Amino acid sequence: MKRIASLVIAVLCISALPIDALAQKSDDPVVIEVGGSQIRQSEFMKEFNNNYGNQIQKGRFTTQTDKQKALTEYADLYATFRAKLLDAHEKGFDTAKRLRRELARYRSDLAAPYLIDSSELKRILAEAYERNHYSIHAAHILITIPPSCTDEDTIEYYNTAMELYNRIVKDGEDFNDVATSYRLKHNPGAQPRPNEGDLGYFTVFDMVYPFENAAYGLKVGEVSRPVRTRYGYHIIKVLDRVEGLFGKVTMAHIWLSSPDSIHRASDINMIYKQLEDGAEFAHLARQSDDKSTSNSGGLLSDASLSQLPPEYIHQLAKMKDGEISKPFYTRYGWHIIMLQQHDTLAPFDEMKAIYKQRMARDQRGNASRKAFAKTCIEKYNIIDYTKTPKASTTTKKKKSTKTPPLMMASLDELVKNIPDSVFRGKWVITPSDFTDTTRLVSTPSKNYTSLDVAKYISTHQTKGIHENMGVFVRRYFNDFIDSVSIDYADSQLENEYPEFANIVNEYRRGLIIFNYNDAMIWRKAQEDSIGFAEFFDRESKKKSLTDPTDSIFFFNTRARVSIFEITNSNALSSSKALKIITKAHKKNMSSSEIRQLLLNKIDRRKYSDENIVKLGTELVEQGRQQILNKDQWQVGIYQEPYKKGYRILVVDEILPRTLKGRNEARGYYLNAWQNEVEQRLTEELNAKYKVKIYNNVLSKISF
Repeated sequence: MKRIASLVIAVLCISALPIDALAQKSDDPVVIEVGGSQIRQSEFMKEFNNNYGNQIQKGRFTTQTDKQKALTEYADLYATFRAKLLDAHEKGFDTAKRLRRELARYRSDLAAPYLIDSSELKRILAEAYERNHYSIHAAHILITIPPSCTDEDTIEYYNTAMELYNRIVKDGEDFNDVATSYRLKHNPGAQPRPNEGDLGYFTVFDMVYPFENAAYGLKVGEVSRPVRTRYGYHIIKVLDRVEGLFGKVTMAHIWLSSPDSIHRASDINMIYKQLEDGAEFAHLARQSDDKSTSNSGGLLSDASLSQLPPEYIHQLAKMKDGEISKPFYTRYGWHIIMLQQHDTLAPFDEMKAIYKQRMARDQRGNASRKAFAKTCIEKYNIIDYTKTPKASTTTKKKKSTKTPPLMMASLDELVKNIPDSVFRGKWVITPSDFTDTTRLVSTPSKNYTSLDVAKYISTHQTKGIHENMGVFVRRYFNDFIDSVSIDYADSQLENEYPEFANIVNEYRRGLIIFNYNDAMIWRKAQEDSIGFAEFFDRESKKKSLTDPTDSIFFFNTRARVSIFEITNSNALSSSKALKIITKAHKKNMSSSEIRQLLLNKIDRRKYSDENIVKLGTELVEQGRQQILNKDQWQVGIYQEPYKKGYRILVVDEILPRTLKGRNEARGYYLNAWQNEVEQRLTEELNAKYKVKIYNNVLSKISF
């Protein structure tokens, strides 16, 4: 608790940047001096109001005395804080590696909202929410592109995809027939399937983003042109689109297996008639051929949409909670379902956090980043020299030609020296391969060469498809430009956003003070065993039983108790056990000896478990135990029922209230010892940094 309180004070007591202009005004008197620095009234009151603003608004300070007390207490805290901060800098706490790592993590989290295109992010979030209202039922034909594919092969796969697309759209062939023929052609010996390529129902984030975009852009019955994803080319057909289903559903069903729609139709209609007449669904579900659910009323709990047959989704989309469907047929047979409960889509503001989290693992997360990078490139004049023409060396006008202009730089060295192992994510960079010092990119603070780009590619390489090296390098180079552009924007946040700079500075100072207090007070007090022992000897002598504030340093009345538990009263009656224990106790027999006496009185052939008589000894404290009742706090023997048997409590001794030892009250004394260590440190700092508080100025401040 001490650490938490000190950290809170440290953060709350942070000063804003000095207001130099105000510091020169004669009507802005000095309130505090620390180490030669002057804290003037304007700065002091700004921090005071930041920390006491809520209490002021709530009217806590009703009299001038209350106000002066608050000002004086805060002045002491603030002066101590500034002295600690000076000493922490002098001792190098501000440069500690752990502090820099923690500050970097905090700053990164704080900077994230500043480093995105808010309008693009808003569009993406709104798009996701709108799509989340609908579930799409689609089928696809996937033309898989293997990882080792060359650029020429990629074109061939695209042409194959276009041929299949034209057969469906232009020639009018059935989608399922085309999908089946393609699969059988590439999988000799495979058997046809009734719904080739059927993906069932899905919604936003269930598919890769390019696939999702294409599917949500189609109407029911439409077929897409080939869509490229990391898996290959897809031809997509939307089979259905339903609104209102989200998340999971709890439902019950009755299924009668049937090879066709005629067989068992009368059976399902009879069941439905009984439901209409008021029969219980759970009772009729016993006739279901789904034996995993028939004995539990046909219940399917928390089923996701992707787990259910498409026909079920189509029915559920039209139903309300508690409603029962009419019989419907699928290739599995006849069905009746009852919707018990379904999830609903939460309001947009509640879904945004979920979407942002899922975007981190989704391609759409790059959209706002790229939009922001584009803005940065223009804003900070970040130059791509591979797209910057060389200046003409002649003033004569030339006739227009189709020859492209020469650029100031090229990616040739990268294309030449990066091996194919990069496509397997196995490339180990050799820096000496990249010696061209021509700048490829420049920001206002740095120039980047092919070596910098090569390091970026090496760090970010992943296993993927084999492609033209020039295309590959250009793609990674574009990502590199985005990265350095955003990094430069990140470096300018403190200059462009004063509120960001203040928050980071406050957190940095709070970390410094926390680490300073930890080293100079908390750990120092814990590790100074001699000092703590002397403090305990001195302070423990001051504690009094009559002082209520010292009660935590004393034990309450305590009792030493032996507990005999007989787990089965049939083995030994409570009256007999009480008699044995009372007689043995008068003879001063030990608890273990008494337990053995009890065991000897039990028929061990019938009750062989050694734990039928349990023994425990406790030293219990009044007000902090659950063994003795109020009327049992005196030496004696007490019997009471317990679980399936009973227990007998032997109160051997009552101990009066006594002072706790150093180990028993260590936490309380350590807290007080840390306060003393801190007080000594404060006195040393006040002297070292010549701390001075101008109470005459404080007395004139009103708020």
